Amino acid sequence: MAGSPYETLIETMRTPEFWRCYLFDEENGFDLSGESERIAELIGDDVRLGLPARSPWLLRLRLFFDVSVFELRLETLHNDELDECDDDEYAALGDDYETHLFHELGHWDQARWSPWCLRWEEVGAVVQRMAADADRQPIPPELAMLLLAHFVGHGAGDEERLAAGRQLMAGMFTRLGVFRDAEADRMAARLLLAAPEDDYAWRRSPEHGWVFGGEYPCYSRRNADHDSFPFEEWAEFRTLLGVPNEILDA
Repeated sequence: MAGSPYETLIETMRTPEFWRCYLFDEENGFDLSGESERIAELIGDDVRLGLPARSPWLLRLRLFFDVSVFELRLETLHNDELDECDDDEYAALGDDYETHLFHELGHWDQARWSPWCLRWEEVGAVVQRMAADADRQPIPPELAMLLLAHFVGHGAGDEERLAAGRQLMAGMFTRLGVFRDAEADRMAARLLLAAPEDDYAWRRSPEHGWVFGGEYPCYSRRNADHDSFPFEEWAEFRTLLGVPNEILDA
């Protein structure tokens, strides 16, 4: 991927400062605001990463380091363009927002965050799809996995899955040379957080498939309390990824 427009981003992602800013880590006097502004100057103040599976759907992660906001979307081309656009042309359109429709899935910020919208099998399927055609991806699949893992929901009953995920992420940080030993474990624990409410859990809905939430629904948009979550489109995206939708019969 040398010489690509994402080369500076990839280099920056291989530094501790990138991940400390992405995870809002202010431990030991880390200058979160100053370092976030410096990263924005390096990579741009609105980075748009398309993490594709196949047309017509892709995940779009937008990185606003200057204001510490990170937003994940599901995007599709306008319907009247789908039949005229093959996979290569679709991938090349990338950042042309005039041709895309989008649905917000979740976001992180330092005020009113609502991030948890993904399951591990969905992240794994996206990363596997990227790895199968790695030269066409904006970033290496392992970096995409670290970014997307921050949007995976963990609730009641997910304790073992959370522990295993943190171990996996710590190992990835170590292999990338970003963090080591106890620091890798600490940052992996920041990357994968359990929902702060004890009643949060994944449940299967007859209408929507997998939903994530509790009595206070606002830590996740992926539940029936949020009319804006694109359940129908998300089911289609899962199908394109080869992930069973697991919608229960009514």
